[in-house]
Amino acid sequence: MLIHSLKILTLTAIFTLSPRLVALEEPVNAKPILIAGSTTVTELLVEIKDELRNGFGNSIQIRPMGSDKGIKAIADNVIDVGSSSRYLTKIEQEKWPYLKQIVIAQDALAFFINSSLNIDNLTSNELRNIYQGKINTWSSLSSKTPKLSNKNDEILLFSKGTHHGSFDVFLEFLELDYIKDPDTNYIRLKNAGNRGLFSNQRVSLYDHFNQALGIVQRIPNAIAYDSYGAISKLEDDRRINKVTLLSINNVKPSKETIENGDYEFVRPLILIVNTQSPRSKLIGEKLVMLLKSPQVQAKMSNQGYLAVN
Repeated sequence: MLIHSLKILTLTAIFTLSPRLVALEEPVNAKPILIAGSTTVTELLVEIKDELRNGFGNSIQIRPMGSDKGIKAIADNVIDVGSSSRYLTKIEQEKWPYLKQIVIAQDALAFFINSSLNIDNLTSNELRNIYQGKINTWSSLSSKTPKLSNKNDEILLFSKGTHHGSFDVFLEFLELDYIKDPDTNYIRLKNAGNRGLFSNQRVSLYDHFNQALGIVQRIPNAIAYDSYGAISKLEDDRRINKVTLLSINNVKPSKETIENGDYEFVRPLILIVNTQSPRSKLIGEKLVMLLKSPQVQAKMSNQGYLAVN
């Protein structure tokens, strides 16, 4: 009788406390696969969506929401695979030790301005000072800059939103810290690790690459940044005929300079699997196999991303 009761208790515990064991038996293609997170990784995955859909044999939904939100969503097991354009922080790794990071490609942050400024190179120190408001006119940066009105000479600052991996990488590379103005779409910056004041110069935030591109096309004195892979796909497109992709420290972003390390603003593109979820693990393993195929690797490379094996 005691043994029979123990068996009932054990079976009850399995089905009430461990729903993932039941989920393991559910076929992967029983419902659409949901991948969400980094807008940059979304750009890459959308380009190879047909190959992924054919590989899995069912529909795939890819949603851009920013790296921070994607990491939280996969940690909470509300999506199948997360994506990020930065590594997990030490705090995130300690909080969610069951998240596995899979680097699938390298990309870079590319800074761009309006071509009318006639500037094609900045140093990383100039970039840092620009975003802190220490350099606030374009004419002070280059003798090649045409004579501008006071309105058009003032540098207008734009940045990816604070929940994006691109923003975290931007802060890391330029050694900056930020504060957000409450109830606004602005931040202000200062040197990280220093107790000085935040700049009075406001930096406007955007969420998507197309927004950044439109801003720089329309506003002659703006500066913004985003994924090199995203902008390189538009090399001969009229949408960037007014945009100059800046060299940094005399190195222009390209697949070659990203691969050999000459361009310093390089960051990983990552898929994140929840190892506590059998479904997430299975999908992650299949994704890695598909991403290693020569066809997919060639397509990623053609889109401006440096595929990683």
